[in-house]
Order: sequence, then structure tokens, then C-alpha cells
Amino acid sequence: MSVARRLPSPIAGTTALRAWMAMLLAGLLLWFTTGRTHALPLQDGYPGPVIIDGSVQSFPLAGRSIYWIDPTGQLEPDEIEARQDLLPWSERTNGQRVTLGESAALWIRFDAWVQHDDVHWELELARSGTDHVALHYRDRHGQWVRQEAGDHLAVSRWHSPDRYPVFTLDTRTEGPVRYWVKIEHARVPFSGEFYVHSHPHLREQRIHQQFLIGAYFGMALLLSLVALANGLVFRDKSFLAYAIYTGVLALSMAASLGVGGQFLWPDSVVWNSRAEFILLPLVAMAGLLFIRQVIQASWIDRRLDRMAVALSIIWVGLIVWDQSEPSTASMQALSAAGAATMALTYALLWSAWRSGERWVRWIALGVLPMLLAGTLPVLRNFNLVSSGFLSQYGMVLAATIEAPLLIYGLVQRSSIQHEARARAKALALTEPLTGLTNRHNCILRLHDALIRAQRYQHRCALLVINLDNHEWFTQEHGREVGDRALVLTGSLLRTVARDVDTAARIDDRTFALLMEGPVRPAQAVSAATAILAGGLRPNEQLPVGATLRFKIVIALLPDPSIELPMDAQQHLAWLHDEADNLQWDRQRNIATVNF
Repeated sequence: MSVARRLPSPIAGTTALRAWMAMLLAGLLLWFTTGRTHALPLQDGYPGPVIIDGSVQSFPLAGRSIYWIDPTGQLEPDEIEARQDLLPWSERTNGQRVTLGESAALWIRFDAWVQHDDVHWELELARSGTDHVALHYRDRHGQWVRQEAGDHLAVSRWHSPDRYPVFTLDTRTEGPVRYWVKIEHARVPFSGEFYVHSHPHLREQRIHQQFLIGAYFGMALLLSLVALANGLVFRDKSFLAYAIYTGVLALSMAASLGVGGQFLWPDSVVWNSRAEFILLPLVAMAGLLFIRQVIQASWIDRRLDRMAVALSIIWVGLIVWDQSEPSTASMQALSAAGAATMALTYALLWSAWRSGERWVRWIALGVLPMLLAGTLPVLRNFNLVSSGFLSQYGMVLAATIEAPLLIYGLVQRSSIQHEARARAKALALTEPLTGLTNRHNCILRLHDALIRAQRYQHRCALLVINLDNHEWFTQEHGREVGDRALVLTGSLLRTVARDVDTAARIDDRTFALLMEGPVRPAQAVSAATAILAGGLRPNEQLPVGATLRFKIVIALLPDPSIELPMDAQQHLAWLHDEADNLQWDRQRNIATVNF
């Protein structure tokens, strides 16, 4: 009734009330079905045995188990069993976080009754990185059965070598079996969840997980190799930094997801227990140095740059401290350094973002998901959030989003830098304003053309073109219009020149077109006519009514009738003088000097 009164109309109130009642009935039905299927009613205030009848293939153990913390961590299962009625057990709920410290142990008790023995059932701790986990129960003969897993054991010595700790439940069907789980997990809070799966369901789940995880690691390996190749070929430190960052990140993901212990180092006890505590800090340090390397420029605050270098050095010291004397304090220091690294990375990206460079913004967008996902492990270490899907797989998802964005940003950055380098290199061969070959390079090519022409007994053509009204453009319309006329002249020469020809700018208003031989006189005249006609066409880039007027001198070289040595510079000077003389002739625009 109260819900209906708050709604704006009776019809809306009736509809909402019916929806609310339907949801309530569905919830009650789900609770009733779940309770009858998976657990008997509470006994003495504690959950009854979990009924495993095959109606569902997987269910969580939260709410169906109780826990107690042994402050000494020294009690054995038979001692716990003997004193179980005297211990202050509490119901274990979903997402519960427990801080154990250096010596305490967490004991979890639950009862399970398998109704059919045609399918094996397994208990899974759905997280990696737990120091030590042991499952205890008595078999039919009253003997203790012990199954172990955890980072303090080599994965090959686990009861069931897997990504996560997995234990086999007893197959007895005549009555419930009581299980005791002992968990030792120092330095960071424990908040893992236990699930009971049928063996086929767990295997199917693993296949799907391994497929998706394998896709990520394949992508990471490919990107690392591509970045390494680009870094070596183009000598770009940014690609090398990205390759290191991606490689370390992939190894860290392998450690935190349990894939590394299962496939890469299954027989190593020391590395299995230390990999995550070494690789995760290295990821933070490599990521910070990668960002610093990529966006290092004059518009980055030098104080931030120095802080990045100093924090990287601090990371090295913290890793050494944590590995030599592991403690809760060292772990908290690493977590604090992680938070500082994320804050500094935000500052670096914001400082770079204000530059307006598009590639910088792609880099920032790529790093952002990883920064957001990286906060979850830090919050978990400070006992602010519980382990869950995002804390386990958040960084993998973020890395998958991050990879294409970072690669695209790096490629954009590299293309801009290579374009600038190519332009700088081209200045040695080309003239900056028009983009044509410069005078020095034109003389070299003319020299080679003269030698080939003499060797193979043919002739090449050299056209010297003067922009006759360049001075008028500059005086009447300014330097900018005069330069525009020169640029248009260069563009016109490029359209007339063949692939084997060379178009060059000789001085302020003089150009040359070297036509490689064998060349007939008609071809040279046709090229000169095309240049002259192209200049007379109206152009929107020039003042209204203005056109490009040229004076063109043509010679076929080498000329046996004149005594000039095979000196390209003398041939060019000869035609340059002829072009200067032609400018006083108002009747002709094209002159041939030796044919």
C-alpha cells in the first residue's frame, strides 16, 4: 500500500505492486529451491550438510559453511575436531575478508552429502595467490585424508595441479562427510570464495577460461615482438620500452592468474611463492618508465619527470626489502608505492594531454583502463575490497583494451617523428620552398647524364626556365605571393617531367629541367611549350588576371660543335647566361641554342 501511495497514478501503483509481488515470489521460490537442493536446515545455529544431488553442476559454499581463526596456526585437524563444539564458529558469508597476519590460520568447516557417486565433485578456491590451503576429512576407515595446494608448494605437488587450488570431495553416499579447510595467508587479507563443481563442469569452465586467457597471452606475445622489432629497426626507445612493459605485464598476469605456476614454472617452489610479489611491482615500475619515455618532451613538467625517476629507484629498494625480509609492513609499503605510481601517472598524462597532441591522447586513453583496474589490487591489499571477478580479471580486461590504443598511439608518434626526420634528410637533396631538387644535386645529375650521353652516343636535353614576372609578383603583391608563384612553378615542372627527368630550382627565379636521353629536339620543344602553356592558365592561387610568364632556353647535350669540357657546372652556367639574355627579347619566350 505504501508503495502504491508514492506512485503518481493507481495504474502505475498496481503495476509496480504486481511486479514487486512477482519478484518476491520468485525470490522465495529460488530460496526455497536452493535450500532444499543444497543444504539441510540449520542445526544448532549452523548450516546443515550440503546436499549434492546433481540438480545443479556448480554452487558457492558461502552461507553453507562456518569458520574460526586459530591465532597460533599450530592446531591440527584432529585437535580442531575434538574441540569443535567449544570453538566460537561463525557463518562464512560471501565476500568476507579476514586478516590472518604472520602466524594465524583460518579454519572452514562444512558438511557435504553426495547423493550419487556417478560423478566426481570438487572443491575450488576461486583465486590464486593463496599461501597454503589444505583440505582434511576422514575416509571410510576413519583415517585422515589430506590434500594440499597454494603458492608455498610447487604446482606439480598440488593434489590437483591447476590454475586455482582444487580438491576432490569424498564419493561416499551413505551419509554426510565433514570437511576441514585450513588456510594460511599472511601479509594481505584473505577473501577468496569456495565453490563446489562437478568434475565435467569444472573441466568445461577451465577450457573456456584457458581459451580466453590464451588469446590474451598470444596477443601480448605478438605485440611484444612487433614492438621489439620496431624499436630495433627504427631505433625508437619508446617501442622498446613498450615491449618491456608488455612482456613484464604478461608475466605478471601469468603469475596472478595461476597460469605461470601451472605451465611455466610448475616445479619451482621459491619462484611460485615470490613471482607475484616481484612481477606486479615491476609492472608498475615498467609502466611508469614507459609513460615517461613516450611523453618525454619540453612540455612535460621537469619536476614530474624527476619524481618518476625517483619513484622507480624507490620501487627497486622496496622489492629488495620485501624479498629479503617479507612482512606486512613491506607489503603495505609496496601497496602505497603502487598508489603513488598511479597518482604520478595520472599527473604525467594530464600534463601531456594539455599539449593537444593527438597521439598523446591515444596513449592516455590506452593507459586509463589499466590505471582504473590497478586500483583494485591496491584496495584489496589495504582490506578495502574483497577478491572477486574484477580483482582477478580486471587487469587482463584492461590490458586487452589498452594494447590496441597504445600501439595506435605509438604508431602515430613514430610516423610524425619519421616524417620530420625524412624532411630533415631531404633538405640535403631538395630545395625547401618548392620541394624540387636543389642546385648542387642538379649539377651532380647533369654530370652523370653527360657521361652517359657521351658513352652511349646519344643526347639529353637541358631546359633552363626563368619566371619572368617573379619580381613583379613580389613588388606588387608581396613576398608571400612571390613565393606562391615559385611553388606553383615547381608543381608545374613536376607535372611535365617524366619519371627519369630531374626538375630543379637553380636560384631565386630560375629553374632547370634535365631530360634524360636519348631525347629528340621535338620532345624538348614540346616540354617547353607545355611549361609555357601551363603558366598562362589562370590559377586561383594567384591574383586575379595574373599568370606565370616564362622564358625558356633549350639545349641538347653534349654539343660537339662547341668546345666545353664535360663539366656540368659550365653547361648550366652557359644556359643560365642565355636565359638572362632572352629576358630582353620581348618577341620570343622559347629559344633553342644548338638545334
